[in-house]
Amino acid sequence: MTNQLKTLAFYNSNANSFVEQTIGVDMHQLYHPFIATLPARSPNQQHILDLGCGSGRDSIYFATLGFNVTAIDGSQVLIDLAQSKSAAKQDTIEWYCATFEDIVQENWQHKFTAIWSCASLLHVPYRELPELIEKLLHMLTEDGGLYASFKYGDSERIKDGRFFNDMNEVRWAATKQKITCDCKEETWLTLDQRADRNEAWFNIMIRRV
Repeated sequence: MTNQLKTLAFYNSNANSFVEQTIGVDMHQLYHPFIATLPARSPNQQHILDLGCGSGRDSIYFATLGFNVTAIDGSQVLIDLAQSKSAAKQDTIEWYCATFEDIVQENWQHKFTAIWSCASLLHVPYRELPELIEKLLHMLTEDGGLYASFKYGDSERIKDGRFFNDMNEVRWAATKQKITCDCKEETWLTLDQRADRNEAWFNIMIRRV
């Protein structure tokens, strides 16, 4: 079984506990800089792709602000649980079970004003990341932006059955050199907002220029 399949199996097997651990986490310290970079249009004229939506926490939040949201996760179990928590916002959230490979096959060029990939691209192998980010950037409108977060570190590893690609300043500098799309980025560190965690996260905000 490949690392990707093992990671997906973990989320399918632990979906309920994962939702319980993440659905109530306060993410406003990340929502604010993300929303601040969005184009100067009303929310109902914008479309956010939540890439790896997990519990649906962030998709639901963006929908409450009036944004149109496409929420994607590789785990159908997580999609079903997330949908059950978003009944009031079904009209502005489209839910899809899809892998990263499925997503890049969609005809979604210039469809989204923003892509939110919170703790999802960290499951992509380091060597594959530049190409995937490049394809995601082409799904953005000309003034769109992509947010991604990774556990802070300098290696690839397996933990509790999941594959992780950690990121730091050096690894990101090497990654962005392989991205040909014209863009600018900002990076910063934050601490995990879950009460039982003391991990650092490497955050990236990329804007097309």
